[in-house]
Amino acid sequence: MKVLIVADKKSDFTEVLASCSAETERISFYDAIYRNLSVYDAFCILPEECGEYLDPRLREKLERENRKGKRVFLQAVRSFHDHLCKEPEGTVKMRLIYVEPGSGAGIPGFATGDLLDDEANRMSVPEMHLEDMTPLLIYKEHIIAHIHTDMGREEILKEKRYGLWKCGDSILWAAFILRNFNEARFGPRDRWQALIRYLVRWITGGVPSRMPEAVVRYGTPEDVDWPEVFEKCRREAIDRGIAWLDRMLIDEGRGGIKEGIGHNIDPDGNQAVLPYFRTDCTGECAGAYKMYAYLNGKADYASRGREMDGMVYGPMMIREGVCSGMMRWCMNSWSVCYQDDVARAVLPGLYDCLFMGDGSRMEDICSAMDFLVKTTARDGLRIWRTDKYDMDEASVAALADQEHGVASAHYNSYYHAALLLAGKISGREKYIDTGRRGLETLMGLYPETVREQSETQEMCRLVLPLSILYQVTGEEGHRDMLYRVAKDLQRVRHPFGGYMEWDEGYKASFSRESLGECSLLTKNGDPVADLLYSNNWLPMGFAYAWHATGDEWFGKLWRDSVAFCLRTQMHSENPLVDGAWCRGFDMDLKEAYAVPHDAGWACCASETGWTVAEILMGMMMPDIMDQSAG
Repeated sequence: MKVLIVADKKSDFTEVLASCSAETERISFYDAIYRNLSVYDAFCILPEECGEYLDPRLREKLERENRKGKRVFLQAVRSFHDHLCKEPEGTVKMRLIYVEPGSGAGIPGFATGDLLDDEANRMSVPEMHLEDMTPLLIYKEHIIAHIHTDMGREEILKEKRYGLWKCGDSILWAAFILRNFNEARFGPRDRWQALIRYLVRWITGGVPSRMPEAVVRYGTPEDVDWPEVFEKCRREAIDRGIAWLDRMLIDEGRGGIKEGIGHNIDPDGNQAVLPYFRTDCTGECAGAYKMYAYLNGKADYASRGREMDGMVYGPMMIREGVCSGMMRWCMNSWSVCYQDDVARAVLPGLYDCLFMGDGSRMEDICSAMDFLVKTTARDGLRIWRTDKYDMDEASVAALADQEHGVASAHYNSYYHAALLLAGKISGREKYIDTGRRGLETLMGLYPETVREQSETQEMCRLVLPLSILYQVTGEEGHRDMLYRVAKDLQRVRHPFGGYMEWDEGYKASFSRESLGECSLLTKNGDPVADLLYSNNWLPMGFAYAWHATGDEWFGKLWRDSVAFCLRTQMHSENPLVDGAWCRGFDMDLKEAYAVPHDAGWACCASETGWTVAEILMGMMMPDIMDQSAG
């Protein structure tokens, strides 16, 4: 068997083809125009861009060989024989569904309804002569399913956006760019490898002897359940996480830090960076740097943390007028204030004061708390956000006179945590009263709080604030609230160590959605951990609960949550991802995988603040507390 691969560059797919028993040769598209094709038994055509037309000189010769019965595999080619495909379009909101052919052999190991995701790809789907085609993969938007959809064959076939199809027995055609399937981190990994093996066998008649090494590896080969191994791996994970944050700094921290990396990965494996400044991410990362400096005696990291604080409490804070004390959200939402984001920006300054002896930001923090308190409703909750252009003395008074704010832990509980710590440190009772009233309101409704992503998210969000509430008041009722939430969380713990997304009654605003911002949840019981909205809060939450109660049960929960983070941290030769954590992790597959519908923070996204800095601070907090006590 002699196979000609027409491709201008090597790729994952050409390397796999070269590893099989057939004789393969790769030449450029230009050279293929002048090559005698009659000496080859099969052809693999891999253009660089989606929707390219073949040079007429090459196309005429290739079609002639194909009419002899020789097999031709086409990737994202616009036209061949009498078949024409549409203009290319993006696939980021689409998923591939496998459909078993009505007759003939399908792909081994696949069942109708199996899902594959090809990240931020491009596709050129058939436009005409569909009756001559046998689809194997079909693109469809808004698939609310994790790894398999129960949609029947006939229902799937109503969608005419073919992703992979056969024309007779001698043409196999992919609408999308698959040549760098490994670099582009198509998922699930094992399912894509099965598909690639099928393609190679169809083209060459042989099987590949090797598949490419994963671009991203997760966790550590060592058993982190052993205490000495746990400590070694925890220190290494912190070092690698801080090194990843270093690569995201803006002007060495003087301009803050970038938001992180987005979900979109192009067909060659290039991942989008989220380059803009956000106040919350910068405050959280400043906290991680200052803790790291405190524990390791690294003055340069303390300096970077202070530089980032200079942004949070400098240009991002309004100092005059009715909105004095308001903290701006980010660069493009200059006049927007989210209380949860403010809380996460200032909590590190409160940890500084409480545990590391640095109260230099307390006046600024109290100014931020004063603005938030005067725009809080009577039940201790704020509305989901406030906008400066809507604010005057009358509107501020109206907010304070409202009976109810938004009864959501996502929007309010970390605000209460910041209030309680600010009250504990400053002695201002109004902060403690407001924080206590708000958390008691939420727990009076729990578990039927207003959910955004999931019920799991609400539980994870409550652990830290309830720990601080109990520390501040010492009341048994508040201790009972903390234990109730922590014990409820154990119902959704997966054997791999993380907590599954769960939403009893599917009441969350973004649960089972596919437009705009979306949760990772498709069905209760899916083995998906969310490290942007849920699991990322637990290392800090359990560390503080352990500190506030002295209960070793919380110490074990902290170690378990950190061990889960050690098993999910990314290791890669690619510095853009090495040392970070991604949002969505499938705890059965043990890889980044979840529904890709979110507007910008789907499963492969990594936030500097929300995810990486929060996990790092939670990993370090028991050491900070121990040194403070010593």
